[in-house]
Amino acid sequence: MPSPRRKFDKYFSKGIEFYFKYDDVAPELLHIYARHLTTPSEAIETYFHGKTTWNERYKRFETVSATHGLFWLWLDENSKVLVISCFRN
Repeated sequence: MPSPRRKFDKYFSKGIEFYFKYDDVAPELLHIYARHLTTPSEAIETYFHGKTTWNERYKRFETVSATHGLFWLWLDENSKVLVISCFRN
């Protein structure tokens, strides 16, 4: 019986767990890579060094740096982040 595919991959940085979803169309790739050719390290770098605002319309945080945009939500405030998307500006 084939093993179930993982839905998320987890990375740790500075006491925070970052969760990245695998892509629905290309399930062997993380969504951010399959759709935008970005990596977890780029997303995490953007999280720590970008400017964050709350988007009320979409109910998500949006962090922007000089090179990337990051959409994310808290899974557990101050310790777990769900990365929705990361893309190059």
